[in-house]
Amino acid sequence: MRFESTLKSWLGGLLFLAGILIGLALSASVTWGESEAGLYTSYNADAGFQIKCPYVLAPTELGKVSVRIANLTNEDIQPVVTAQVSHANVPREVEQTVSLNAKESKTIAWTVDPSDVIFGRLILVNVLQSRYRDNPSFLGSCGILLFSLFPLKGAQTFGLLIVASLAAMLFGGAFWLRERPQPLSNYSANLKRISTTLMVITILALLTMFPRWWGLTLVLDALILLVSGVILTDFVLFSKYKS
Repeated sequence: MRFESTLKSWLGGLLFLAGILIGLALSASVTWGESEAGLYTSYNADAGFQIKCPYVLAPTELGKVSVRIANLTNEDIQPVVTAQVSHANVPREVEQTVSLNAKESKTIAWTVDPSDVIFGRLILVNVLQSRYRDNPSFLGSCGILLFSLFPLKGAQTFGLLIVASLAAMLFGGAFWLRERPQPLSNYSANLKRISTTLMVITILALLTMFPRWWGLTLVLDALILLVSGVILTDFVLFSKYKS
């Protein structure tokens, strides 16, 4: 009976760690794409703006990238908008002149597909709205991960991985806790606290992907690795806090 309870406890712990790894892999992969996009272009601008693009695309799927350009002045302008998309060894560029009335803004969209992939898994997009008279220039970038589970579309894969990460962490943690002797020993109580911290950091890393706060996501990913290392060395290998 004791062996069975220990086995279930370990299975719960492994399920919890699987959820952590899924969340870390997803947030790190998406952050990798965003970082590469920023390095991919030589464009410079006065200010930045956000591009709307999918986080994940299936290898056979078309994706839509859009950006909202703006006229901040009180006169009509015609800025040139250039979309630079990664494509094999030479990026492709789509350039167009857009007419904007005073204080007007417009949404412009482009299509990307798997032929634009580089580094095996990434589609990188940079959009530049050039300066026009007193209206400043704007630059935005995004990276799209080319990946799919089964025959799913990119958005479905993205959502499934997030749900799988959350479910594995919650159910694995609950299963581990249920199989531990009650009341918890000092060792188990300390492990519960640090594992809860690890789960919270992983959830925050996933949440920061949606507003594209990539710098914060990167910091949280580093914390996940740090806390995971503490759990592995102090609790699993050396059992430093075990009573």
